[in-house]
Amino acid sequence: MKRQRIGRNALAGVVAGVLVAGLVITPSSHAASTIKIGYLNATIGPFAGGAPQITIGLNIALGEIKSKVAGKKIVILEEATDATPALALEKAKKLIEKDKVDILFGPLSGDEGVAIARLSKKYPKVTFVNTTASASEATNREPSKNFFRFHGDAAQWSGGVGEIAYNQLGYKRVAIIADDYSFPYANAGGFAKGFCKAGGVIVSAQWPALGTKDYSSQIAALPKDIDAIYAGLGGADAVQFLKQANQFGIKKPLIGGAILVDGTVLGAKAEIGDAALNTIGGGPVPDDSYSSPEYDKFKAQLAAAGTGPNIFSVLGYISAKSMLAGLVAVKGDLSNNHAKYRAALSTLKWKTPTGPLSMDKNRNAIVSNFIYQIVSDGAGGFKTKALKRQDKVAQGTAVYGRVNSCADAK
Repeated sequence: MKRQRIGRNALAGVVAGVLVAGLVITPSSHAASTIKIGYLNATIGPFAGGAPQITIGLNIALGEIKSKVAGKKIVILEEATDATPALALEKAKKLIEKDKVDILFGPLSGDEGVAIARLSKKYPKVTFVNTTASASEATNREPSKNFFRFHGDAAQWSGGVGEIAYNQLGYKRVAIIADDYSFPYANAGGFAKGFCKAGGVIVSAQWPALGTKDYSSQIAALPKDIDAIYAGLGGADAVQFLKQANQFGIKKPLIGGAILVDGTVLGAKAEIGDAALNTIGGGPVPDDSYSSPEYDKFKAQLAAAGTGPNIFSVLGYISAKSMLAGLVAVKGDLSNNHAKYRAALSTLKWKTPTGPLSMDKNRNAIVSNFIYQIVSDGAGGFKTKALKRQDKVAQGTAVYGRVNSCADAK
């Protein structure tokens, strides 16, 4: 079993490797023999550490078809965002209106995804393929016909976590600390729905702003009569929270939102100490014991790029592979406002590295979900231990706001 350890120096090397690989390029002109893909990635802000991992997944998928479809060269134009809707919209419009891209690939974060999904309705001649943004309302609230998401939403990823917390681990009373935006709303909502239905109680909830550096006031405000803490934080925020949880000696067990204990966070072992140990969580990345021919091949491809499976590399690859599979299926035909291409994407089915994928009527994926626990690897690092796998997990209809009590999770 491999450690989920991705140090900062390793990430820097990964970024350098991506640039050297030359697969993500900016062409100077658009010809009939090219397919232009605009790429939004939040390389600025709280998810800057994980963003290059999406690029690695994209580059692996491009490499598998040598960046060509039916003789047409695929060219990528990348624009940096900062996880805010405002900049994502600005960069998307630039790629569409100035650079004349055929497909928009991205964005990374939840609020960005909601904004881009809404924007897609204004550009019916462009096909939009989501990367990792996972707020529910991007696809289940007035879905756009030209916006596709080839992975689950944040609520899907939490399915089953609440029941395990209550029934198997005996957590009856839980407090929430989560980032104040759409992804953690859905992630916490999916957890709370199952937890509360099983009999659990949400005692309190705190929603600090995305990008918070100091969680001491939230930690101090935690009720004493709780059994566990649901922490819906990711990226740099997750590292900061776990670091301070270690410093302040939090003794309550943690329940992780899907990105609290991702591999990109666990790699910061020197900062977070053992704060993540025994945390349970759910998401699209399998536990460390998982093996299949597709997954083993993908892990080898990631290892060759200097990294390993994490939520960004996994979803980056699956999203890119799906986007390109549609192009291959129609031999690069984007005529008639991409009619054949979108039909292919809408009915796409394939065996991904993490399990079978199909699409629902809203162009959101029906996928496999993994529930796991963080344990020691015996060598100073972490590994994930499988608790449950769920297949054919479909998106629900609920759109969650802040979940402050069980009344908000119905």
